[in-house]
Amino acid sequence: MASMAPFLPRFGRTWDSENAAHLARRAGFGATPAELERLVALGLDGAVAHFLDWPAAEPGLDSEQATHGSALDDIGEGVENAATAVTRLRTQWLWRMVGTAHPLREKLALLWHDHFATAESKVIRIELLRRQYATFQRLGVGRFRDLLGEVSRDPAMLVYLDNRVSKKKHPNENWARELCELFTLGVNNYQQRDVAEIARVFTGWTTNDRNKGPFVFEAGNHDPNDKLVLGHVISGRAGAEGEREGDEVLDLLTARPHCAQFIATKLATWFLAHDPPRLVVERLARAFAREGTSVRETLRELFTSDVFYAPEFRFRMHKTPVEWAVSAARLLGVRNSHLLGLEQRLARMGMLLFEPPSVAGWEGGRNWAQSSQLAERFELALVLSRSGHSKRAVFGAPATDYDDLGSPLAEDSAALVDLLCARLLQRELEPEAMAVVIAHLDGAIPLEGSGPTREHLCRERVRAGIHMLLCSPEFSLA
Repeated sequence: MASMAPFLPRFGRTWDSENAAHLARRAGFGATPAELERLVALGLDGAVAHFLDWPAAEPGLDSEQATHGSALDDIGEGVENAATAVTRLRTQWLWRMVGTAHPLREKLALLWHDHFATAESKVIRIELLRRQYATFQRLGVGRFRDLLGEVSRDPAMLVYLDNRVSKKKHPNENWARELCELFTLGVNNYQQRDVAEIARVFTGWTTNDRNKGPFVFEAGNHDPNDKLVLGHVISGRAGAEGEREGDEVLDLLTARPHCAQFIATKLATWFLAHDPPRLVVERLARAFAREGTSVRETLRELFTSDVFYAPEFRFRMHKTPVEWAVSAARLLGVRNSHLLGLEQRLARMGMLLFEPPSVAGWEGGRNWAQSSQLAERFELALVLSRSGHSKRAVFGAPATDYDDLGSPLAEDSAALVDLLCARLLQRELEPEAMAVVIAHLDGAIPLEGSGPTREHLCRERVRAGIHMLLCSPEFSLA
């Protein structure tokens, strides 16, 4: 592809709202017109930094969460309320995705939740899942090696892949196998012998307090003999020093070129294309290795490249159900999104947070374009377009300011659709599709005649336009 020579040249064209909108769709969940103005004013490097260089905490969002009280509060983990607890955790995460000023933090947390998949149905302890999510938030953009070290000691992962019960007399190979195949190297880049040896390395890595955490290293259950991993001798260690063997293996794995290639492919698949070009992946892999496995700097290489903004990569990625729902709620400015019941609706779309279908996570990509999911998306589009109208913050129900979204232009159907397209799609509709939406507004909600006030009818036209555009194929693509 000519636009990729030489590999990943730096972006050198005019930085404008179209490019900023593309960055916002990929690095976040889209951007409103006001947000796009700010991104354009920041310039390329400033806009990329806006997404990648976030502060350690977001106290404003934390304070807002607290104002909603029990609806977003943490709850205990008693057996009688386990189902309520995990539902609340899903609701909290989705609410933060909608409300955060730093959407890439949550998008990367979602990526790593998919990459290091664990399921509530086996982990059971909700606090372990909450801690794991916090780890993804905290370390998701940093060094992959640091994140991998935390996940290796993560109680939820230790429970999910059975390393909690791996002992020197009976090493369990589940964690060792997935560590190689799904987390670092990919298929065909290791041998079964390596799995067996790595399993021996991680014997004694467990949890205390009946698997509720935290991580502990039990030296008495660790195999202290030498191991041979990927052709390298891991010197056996006894006592507390045995834990260092695991870190030596993690260093070995993340230093392999196959790991850089594997993680670069993962990042390119999430942020550039479902089938990223080989030359781009190779360039990102070099950045990953050069920058000490930094996810932030690898993505900065991608987001500031000319290739990332090439026309052939725009509006080509299928949104996951989570991305679809969150982007809709954010772009519409829906208040109290936690009262939309998104977690149950997303489950029906095939993406229940904290319950991926397997250790390999969700299949993703074009699999999200299945016709079986469309009915649920259309239903949620209707719910989003029918939330209450309010210009002020309210409690107790989802609400949207429909006047802000377009009511003043509602009498001119073409102008209204143009305005809604700019907000929801950041692109123009094809003429035939545009004509269909305009005809629907003019036919279904005429402004002439008796009945509701003209103000009410204008808002109804805005609602109808929103519903049509959320149901469009264009909104499902990023």
